[in-house]
Amino acid sequence: MVFTDTHAHLDDPVFDPDRDAVIEAALAVGVRVMINVGYRRDGWERSSALAGRHPAIKSMLGVHPQHAEEYDDETARELALALARSGAVALGEIGLDYFRGGPDPAIQRRAFRSQLELALALRLPVVVHQRAAEDDLVRDLSALQDLPRLVLHSFDGSARLARFALDRGAVLGIGGLATRPSSDPLRAVLRDVPASAVVLETDAPYLTPAGVRRRRNEPANVPAIATSLAPLWGLSADALAERTTATAAAVFGLGILPHDVLPEA
Repeated sequence: MVFTDTHAHLDDPVFDPDRDAVIEAALAVGVRVMINVGYRRDGWERSSALAGRHPAIKSMLGVHPQHAEEYDDETARELALALARSGAVALGEIGLDYFRGGPDPAIQRRAFRSQLELALALRLPVVVHQRAAEDDLVRDLSALQDLPRLVLHSFDGSARLARFALDRGAVLGIGGLATRPSSDPLRAVLRDVPASAVVLETDAPYLTPAGVRRRRNEPANVPAIATSLAPLWGLSADALAERTTATAAAVFGLGILPHDVLPEA
């Protein structure tokens, strides 16, 4: 099986003692590409440098909604330069988060819309973070005539949001959250989403999947996520790995993953 972890935070300090071993463990179980997130200005260089050191790691760069107050015209210019210099495969994670407080919604929405426009200009896909902000997310996306390709990260939205996303050619990022016993409503939504519109992710070191004892999540847990969720679509873990990897390759422009020829998306 060949997997892609489309969302991880491998530059997090929790991985400082054994980062290379964590990456090797993922490769050993078939995770051929890991997309690392630089979610604020002071993390862009770390994420880009990590991708530069490890061929299996790609980067995405952006300003997370919880840091939207840091986003201004100068930050936008620096982000555009960082994306171009680093060869990042996406702009993200960006979006709206009203669950944890943080910046005023108006500030978050301005930063979100500006970064969507930047992604369009740079022809990059966007990875979207959304918590407790579904109505504003739909409103802001609906207001734009053109959208970049979207990935709704750690999808935990309603059937309405899933339909809205699919109608706009978006894909849903799913991971450990969807495997948990409390996530029956989410799994009910995902059953009506084509497997070809899904990509797998860990959000490591967060959102450890059900059944994994170690609290720190890692990219090596992607196969466990696939095994847990494949029955939602009546698929084997192998088949889900194949479909989600092909979708990830198409969305993020990965081409042929290291050592593996992908099926066409």
